[in-house]
Amino acid sequence: MQGLQLDDADQTYNPWLGLQGNARFFENDEITALLHRGLFYARSGVPIHFQGTAGRGKTAVAMEIAKRLGRPVCIMTGNDWLGIEDMVGKQVGQSTHSVVDKYVQRVRRSEATIRYDWENAILADAMLQGHTLVYDEFTRSNAKANGILLSVLEEGVLVVADRLAGDDNIQAHPNFRIILTSNPHDYAGVNMAPDALLDRMVTFQMARYSPETESGIVAARTGLSTKLSMRIVQLVNDLSDTATACSMRAAILIAQISAMRLRTASLSDVLLAQIAADVLSGRGVKVTTGQVANYLGQTAQKEVAQ
Repeated sequence: MQGLQLDDADQTYNPWLGLQGNARFFENDEITALLHRGLFYARSGVPIHFQGTAGRGKTAVAMEIAKRLGRPVCIMTGNDWLGIEDMVGKQVGQSTHSVVDKYVQRVRRSEATIRYDWENAILADAMLQGHTLVYDEFTRSNAKANGILLSVLEEGVLVVADRLAGDDNIQAHPNFRIILTSNPHDYAGVNMAPDALLDRMVTFQMARYSPETESGIVAARTGLSTKLSMRIVQLVNDLSDTATACSMRAAILIAQISAMRLRTASLSDVLLAQIAADVLSGRGVKVTTGQVANYLGQTAQKEVAQ
């Protein structure tokens, strides 16, 4: 494969940038329309929820909307062990203040005061400070913990049952916003989202992007050319059938490994076929390196013919 190169030749390659790299968020008409809708509802104070299968870009879109709201962003990931105190707050220790009075000789009077220290959790802190909270994969938390959100989403009030907190209720700052994401309930470790919660938010069903959008995302995330990114996206889509459909992460992973290779050497069809076969076979796609190489050869011939 001659002439394949990276769009941005970074001097230092950091594979752990993830969603932190501002230049890595790709946007076209398809994604812009989704962002505008999400921003419209979020700015109106309506909780928004992105739901869909893995690898649909739910978290990336949620983080981008949160960033564009212009307020500090905090993120919390759902987990079955999360409890109410992980959202509201808890006692973190105690402070003791002692006074010893020796004003009168042979008389010693002492006085001790104990104060319990309280620390707000991420939800309470975001509400008080007016931050944007991204609650990623919220249905992985149990229903009891998420039940605390009912009054938050409806009235902007967090009920605090612990007397050590100082206030019975926390009123949300006018700038507080919350964005949620979730996987389908039939995924392992995912709980059913209560209807009472879903009734308090606007839910976007995240379907698969078009190949053009996916290739743009792959190129933005990895630095590969748009042409090579499109070839990888088409490879993943064509070789995985409906029963073993791979998420966009498969294409991103193949592209990421290919980009690393192109930083030091050329990338042949044989090597690309090996990378793709290794990535796809781990996702349930029964394909060999030879089959991928044959596919790449056939597509290359079609491109030449056109």
